[in-house]
Amino acid sequence: MVRMISPTVRRGEKVRTGRGFSLGELAEVGLNVGEARHLGVPVDLNRSTAYPENVERLQAWVAEAKKEGFRIPRPKQSSKGQRGRAYRGLTSSGKKMRALKRP
Repeated sequence: MVRMISPTVRRGEKVRTGRGFSLGELAEVGLNVGEARHLGVPVDLNRSTAYPENVERLQAWVAEAKKEGFRIPRPKQSSKGQRGRAYRGLTSSGKKMRALKRP
């Protein structure tokens, strides 16, 4: 099973895990934003740097994920709300129910 992947980000001498891969890193691997999100790769649109170690890790991960057929399942649609008016107190039938309408 392919595990989720996260990039490393450097700021000066500090190294931390990033929120997602930049557009430059995705372009070097040959992915666009839609394909990356469909594969479950996090994308950070605010980042503009492209680190070579992130590109290497991403290439290896995408090759393994495509070989295994790894895809993020689509979220199931929740049940739809009730049709019609949400508050029936102001309709004519609602006024009849609450005895507000004179016969």
